[in-house]
This record gives sequence, structure tokens and C-alpha cells, in this order.
Amino acid sequence: MKKTKLIITIFLSLITILGKAQTRYSIIYEKQLGQNFSGQNINAGFHLLDYADSLFIPKKIIKTENNFAKAINPIFRFSKLFLSNYLIIDYAMTMNHERFGHGYRMLEAGGSIDKIVYNMPPPFTNEFSYINATYPQNFTVKQELMYRLGGSETNLVLTDVMRKNILLDEQFNYNFGLTYLYGSNDMPGYTAFVTNPAADPIQYRQNINQLYGAELLTRKKMRTYSFIALLTDPINFYAFKSIFYDYIIKGRHSSRIRMIKLSIRLKYLPRFRFQYTPNGPELVYQNYFKLNSKLMLLSFSHSDPNLPKSWRVLANIWNIKLSNQISLNLSGQIWDQPNIELYQNDKLLAYEGFGGQFISTVNYDISKDKNLNGFTLQVGYKSTGYAIGEQLNKGLIIRGGLTFKLGNKSP
Repeated sequence: MKKTKLIITIFLSLITILGKAQTRYSIIYEKQLGQNFSGQNINAGFHLLDYADSLFIPKKIIKTENNFAKAINPIFRFSKLFLSNYLIIDYAMTMNHERFGHGYRMLEAGGSIDKIVYNMPPPFTNEFSYINATYPQNFTVKQELMYRLGGSETNLVLTDVMRKNILLDEQFNYNFGLTYLYGSNDMPGYTAFVTNPAADPIQYRQNINQLYGAELLTRKKMRTYSFIALLTDPINFYAFKSIFYDYIIKGRHSSRIRMIKLSIRLKYLPRFRFQYTPNGPELVYQNYFKLNSKLMLLSFSHSDPNLPKSWRVLANIWNIKLSNQISLNLSGQIWDQPNIELYQNDKLLAYEGFGGQFISTVNYDISKDKNLNGFTLQVGYKSTGYAIGEQLNKGLIIRGGLTFKLGNKSP
């Protein structure tokens, strides 16, 4: 607990450094082509689509303000959303779920991807998309759990990046609405509503109960966690509002995000979620703070009371201004986890106990007016253990690439 207090103190002291927040989208490269690689690059891709939409796609096809236009224009906007955004987003997020979720965790374990089959979403088909993989010769229950949770895990990584950008801008562009609803709710929505015995949440729960030799996780309990997570994420409500009210009804490209005002300078937004880990579900209490234009996240999570005890403390700070061109993001977490067994190169390894991760991101801006261009470099270290989106092994974390932001043309 002394380590926990020290990390929190360091991060709280850093938030007093002045500087204007700036949303950035990154096109990055990392050696393992993992979940952070896909999360950052897919967000950048959606930003480019959003920018093109603001330039070339009209919000109205009838300019005259009359009762006829008030009916036709919303129908046009809904049709555009349904026949373009819905299909593009479903394909991108589903392939992220399969390739960079399940596929990435299988490749990490030494297996291979045989094929990925994409099926269009309802009402176009009623078939699920799926991945076929070849398991390695040696494979533990914990590695099976990692494989099962990977699909929803990678979409949590993607929407964590998206949520950070939304809260920095306090702005929600409607093009990100369906993406956020799909990605952030992939895990709780999948758990709450899908009953197919082959579905990942069902398989995950059965494997957890098999691992601990008792039915410690019931479907009722998992659905309860899911509904709490769905209903206590305020960004879900802003996503619905940005799509169905601000865009379809009003024809607006974006809408404002409101946070709870604690003072003139400080704003706050709480959020609960649960996430799967190879040791069982983790209950996460997230607290976003915005001091002037600076954003930070403090969160605490713990295991289900019926499962072996574990906990995690995490803190992030975005946009610490070092100069006119250089800014810094910091991310750190520590944890205490139960035993994790896995095979590597046919050798059985076991880890448990305390661990942590620290990542520093340096952004260098070449130009910054209405549009932003620059470079980013991310360097860190992770000890052995589970952290969302990262490999289980200890080692250095190095990622780098280009950063940019394009100013939307539509109000």
C-alpha cells in the first residue's frame, strides 16, 4: 500500500503542471502488432473518415426550412448512418475483435490463425463472425482464458483511446458514436445478451469455474455486472444522444460532453466497468478528472469476492506541456495477482504476486494551427503479469509513429 500511495502522490503532483490539452490521433508501429497498435491506428482511421464526412457529406438534402424538410432530412441522415457508418464500423470493430483480440492472444501463446470469417450484422445476416485457430501443443487453462477474453479486450483498448480524446475535447462527433457503443460495450453487452453455448463469455465463465473447481461465477452474477457496467458509463448516453438526437434529428456533426463541476477549474466524471482477466473478472472504478484543459484518470480495481484476491491501481495523465512543441503523457499501474501458468517454447512458466507497468509518451509537434502534425514515441517497462492490451511477459515497451489532428469543417 505504501507503493500505491507513492504512485498516486507523484501523479497528483504532476497534474499541477500547466499546459493546454490537445487531442492527437496516432499512426503507430510496434513489433508485436498487438492491441495498442490496432487501437491507435483504427482510431486514426475513424478520425480521417470523420474529417472526410465533415467535408463532403451534407447534413441536409433539402435546404428550405419547412415541414417537408423536417421529415426528409432526418430520414436521409438515418439512411446514411445505417447504410454506411453502421456497416463500416461493424466490419472494423469485428475484425479488430477477431484478429487483434482472439488472434493476437493465440499468436502470443504460440498458436496460429487459420481463417477469419466475417458475416454482416443484423438485419443483413443472423450469423456471427468467427475465427478458426490452431492451438499450440501445450496450452494451459489460463492461456485458454486469455484467448477467450481477447476479443472484447482489444475493443476496450480501442475505446479507452477514444474516450480519452472525447473527454479532452469535451466534444462527441457522431461518427464515433456507434464505434464507442460497439467497442466499450463489447464485453458487458456480449455477456448480458448472448446465450449461445459456444460464445466467448459462456466459455470464459465455464473455464473459470473449471479452474477453481466450483461454480464461483454464475450467469446471473455475470449479467448483473454487465448491466451495471452498461448503465453506469455516462459516455454511453452521450453516444446515443450524439447519434439519434444531435445528428439524426438536429443535423449536427458534434455535441458537447458535460462533466461534473467540482470547482471553477476542476471537473469530474466517474465510471464503472468490469473486464475479464485470466484470473477472473475485475471490477473497475474509474475516475476522470479535468483540471483546466488537462485530463487524468485514477482507477482502482479488484477481483470478484468469491475468487482469489487480486487488485490493481492505475493512473494516467495526458498532455503535460514541456514546451511549445513537446508534451508528455504518463501512465502507470501496480497490481497483485494470483498465479498465472503458461507455456513458452514448450516450457511451463508460473508467475504471481506484485507487478507493475510504467509508460511515458513524448509528443513532438511540427505544426499546430487548426490542424496538428508531429511525431510520437512511447517507451516503458512492464513486469510479468496481466495488463489489458499488453503481453503477459515482462519487458520493454516501445512504440512510435506519426501524430495528427484535422479540424472538422462541419459544426
